[in-house]
Formats: sequence, structure tokens, C-alpha cells
Amino acid sequence: MYAVIMAGGKGERLWPKSTKNRAKHILTFGTKNVMIKETIKRLRKFLPLENIFLVTTKAQYRGLRPYILDLNKDNIILEPEGRDTLPAIALSAFILQKRFGGEVTMVVLPSDHIIKDSDSLYKNLVAAKKIAASGNNLVTIGIKPRYPAVGYGYIEISRPLGPGNYYRVKRFIEKPIRQKAERFYKKDNYLWNSGIFVWRLDSILNAVKRFTPNVYYGLKDVLSYKDKKAYFAMLSNVYSGLEKISVDYGIMEKIVRVYREEVFCIKGSFDWIDIGSWSSLEEIYDKDKNGNILLANSSIIDVKNSIILGEPGHKIGAIGLNDVIIIQTRAGTLVCNKARAQEVKDLVMSFSLKR
Repeated sequence: MYAVIMAGGKGERLWPKSTKNRAKHILTFGTKNVMIKETIKRLRKFLPLENIFLVTTKAQYRGLRPYILDLNKDNIILEPEGRDTLPAIALSAFILQKRFGGEVTMVVLPSDHIIKDSDSLYKNLVAAKKIAASGNNLVTIGIKPRYPAVGYGYIEISRPLGPGNYYRVKRFIEKPIRQKAERFYKKDNYLWNSGIFVWRLDSILNAVKRFTPNVYYGLKDVLSYKDKKAYFAMLSNVYSGLEKISVDYGIMEKIVRVYREEVFCIKGSFDWIDIGSWSSLEEIYDKDKNGNILLANSSIIDVKNSIILGEPGHKIGAIGLNDVIIIQTRAGTLVCNKARAQEVKDLVMSFSLKR
């Protein structure tokens, strides 16, 4: 089993703490180490270091480097630029296939999850590996919803297929509106999409060839270059022509509609928090008697159900607020309604347009 950690995301919903030069996977939220280090530490409990890979962009590698010194240099996969998860996964699969052959198992994990029960995670991954190895199967891990989240994708599953908590996937659902999320939450056959996948290398590459042949053939040709400079020049050329597309949208949603029997889901038995937006802090930190999370040098009057985070030397005062997020850093200050935390990404994009 070989693990590939994805660490190319910009974490725009966590602005201004997460920025272009300091992405969210090198931040700390309720853990001793930054999230990327925690992810590597978690995997090292059951995988040898040489089996752990990391895929990131060339621009983000400099910021990541101090935290990934344990990894072998040959296990760092660099993208010329971020084009979402599908190109990153396909490039990683091609590189692993070239090194180890097509029948080995690949585990894909994001770098921004908080999972404390690593033993249960490992048991689920072993179960997923058995399913992946038994055929041309793609396996994902779903999480039982704890509330009607609108910031996560969902997986609709079948009835249990046997011991081991595994199911056939009926469909993948993008981040839903509130009304749909509440409906999914009340049903047992809807799980959060964790973004953790398990498959044989030949299985995922066959799926890439079937549904996104431009990605498949473009990257396959690049891997034939042995000279490093020529390889990266060609890779940059190919990447510039690829659309930004996630593996969920480009592969998983499509393959379920056509070949449903090939996609399975393990119901995760481990604790799981995805730091996807500022609202995620409510699952990590304790609240005061008024429902506030205060991570700042702050003084408040009549403030309820709010999140306030600031730099240690900066004072934040707030009066008469409810359901508000206030984030202060040297890079900027964010003030928004909690219900609109997902829109912070749009705000960051608007800043970029004004440059």
C-alpha cells in the first residue's frame, strides 16, 4: 500500500490565515504540529516512510519544505501549477506505476484533515484495499454526518453488502443547499465524502483514460522523458492546457452513472474533521457560555455564537454581535456572517481581480 498526500490546495476559505504563500496545510488547528506534519505522522504508524508520497505545486513546495523533511526527496511529486485533484492524482498514479507496477494499491488522502484515531483509519484502509484488489474497483471512505453540513459533498450508498461496513455507491452529490443537507442528515444512506480514496493504480488510470483521455495521454507522454529539465518543461506545457477538474467530478460522478458496480464505499469508523472553512473551528475548540470561540486578545460585550481569532499582540473588541466570524492576521482582516463562511473563497477571488 502506497499513500499519496495531496497538499496543493490554496485553502482560500481560510483567508486571511491561509494565503498564497502560507497555505492551510502548514497551519495548526487544535493539534501539536501543523496539519501536514500530523498527516505524515499518522501514516507512519502503519506505513514505512518510503511508501509515503506527497503531491504539491512548485509554488507551494518552498513553504512546505521545512515540515516534510522526513519524506524522501524522490517521494515529492511536483506539479507546475494547481489544476485541482484529478491531474494531481493522475500524475501521482503514473509516477507510482512507473516505479512499482500497476497492481499495487494507492491511497489518496488530503493534508488538511484532523484524525486522532489512526488505528481505526488503518483498519478501514485495509478493508478498502481488499475491495480494491478484488477487481477493477474504486473505493472511497464516507463519514456519518454529525450535522447537516453544506460545506461537504455527500455520497448516497446502497444497503450493506457484507461484513466490514462497505456499500455500493449510488451517486456522489456536490455541496448541497441547506434544505437538501437537512434531508440527507436525517437518512442513514447518506455520508459525507471524506476525499479519501483507495484503488489499484491500473484501475484509476483506466478510469482516467476512459473519462478524461486528454489528461491520461498528456501525462503518459510526459513520463517518457528521462531528462529532468525536458520532463518538467513538457509537464508545464501539458498542465497549462488542462482544465481545473476534481477527481469527484471528472471520474467518480461519471463512473457511478455508467459502471456503478465498480465504485464502493467504506463507512469510516474514525473521528474526522475537515478544516474546510472557519466554521470547522466549532468542531475543534470549546465554546464559552454564550457559544463563542475566542482565540484572540479580545474584549467583548453582548456577543454570542461567534468566532474571533487574532494575532497575539493585536486587541479585538466587539459589541452586540451574533453569529459572526472575525479573523485578524497581518495579511488581512475578515468579518463575515457564520452562515456565509463558504463565500470567503469568492472574497479572495475578488481581491485577485482588483490587482
